[in-house]
Amino acid sequence: MTDKPPPSLNLIERMAQRMAQQKDAAAPAAVNGAQSSGVSAERRAEPQFTRTEPVRPASVSEVRPSPAIVAPPAPEPSRRSPANAEAPAAATPVSIAAPEVVRRAPSVEKSREVNLDFRVLRQNGMITPDNMASVISNEFRGIKRKVLQKARDFNSRATVNNLVMVTSSLPGEGKTFTSLNLAISLAAERGLQVLLIDADVIRPSLGNMFKAIPRDGLTDLLTGKTTRVSDVMCRCAEIPNLAVMFSGSAHSDSPELISSGKMADLCKDLSTRYPDRMIVIDTPPVLASSEPATLASYVHQLLMVVAADQTSRHELRKSLEAVASCKNISLLFNKAPRWNEAEYTPYYGYATTPNAAPQATSS
Repeated sequence: MTDKPPPSLNLIERMAQRMAQQKDAAAPAAVNGAQSSGVSAERRAEPQFTRTEPVRPASVSEVRPSPAIVAPPAPEPSRRSPANAEAPAAATPVSIAAPEVVRRAPSVEKSREVNLDFRVLRQNGMITPDNMASVISNEFRGIKRKVLQKARDFNSRATVNNLVMVTSSLPGEGKTFTSLNLAISLAAERGLQVLLIDADVIRPSLGNMFKAIPRDGLTDLLTGKTTRVSDVMCRCAEIPNLAVMFSGSAHSDSPELISSGKMADLCKDLSTRYPDRMIVIDTPPVLASSEPATLASYVHQLLMVVAADQTSRHELRKSLEAVASCKNISLLFNKAPRWNEAEYTPYYGYATTPNAAPQATSS
């Protein structure tokens, strides 16, 4: 029996047969592709490490890395058992306290002490601290009241016009006698401090009323040899409220020092620094030197001592014209004759013994 040849297929059947063959061949290839894609996905999940070379800057100079802040090493764990182990101390925060402001107490000016020469005071008929009930003491009480009335403010009662200058027309009229007696009488006031300055640097006589006076004084302060006022102020041992500034070392230009601007600054500084203090300045005679005419413009009050039967009316008028820059001038009549002496009766212990009129032997 002979095989018959397969029947011929038409075009449509041949196309269908070829598509079936291609479908059967594509099935195992898809399985193999899925397996290979899973392997590649796993490979993509793995990190890729690539070695790169550091990039150097284009400039010639080498760039140095900034120093890193290294933390302190942690403390090694203790090898002790947990029961005996000590807990690490907690770190206490360090706080920077603000700088403490040290307030210094105001320095107390310590001045030296001088002693009054009671023998010289009694010989000149002056006030002594152990005899404040004498006639001369009572007379200066009246002078003191007028000076204080002009020195104190009418409303506040504060001491504002506290610079008092004492002078005369000619030497020997009793200006130093008046200056010291007025200072002692003022120092007897409660709560009032008194500074007595010897500005008669040509013929100083205030030091004759004290014992063992220092050499430095007003002129040393004006020349700059001494810079602090307390270094030339001496406290009176018998009168605690009284301080004295003597004339100081002798200088050839002493008159110019008294008339200089430093003296004006000193007067202003003393007046403002010590508002509770009366300052009495003993100056040279007006007609014997030119310094009083300049000093008159620095002070608040001026006492012109006029000695009886010694100063003429013309000399007094000339002196008053020279110190006219001071707006508050008072005249003090000294060495009064017997017929013009005040009569005091024994009242409150004043004038218990009759005394002669005071005779000023110092200029």
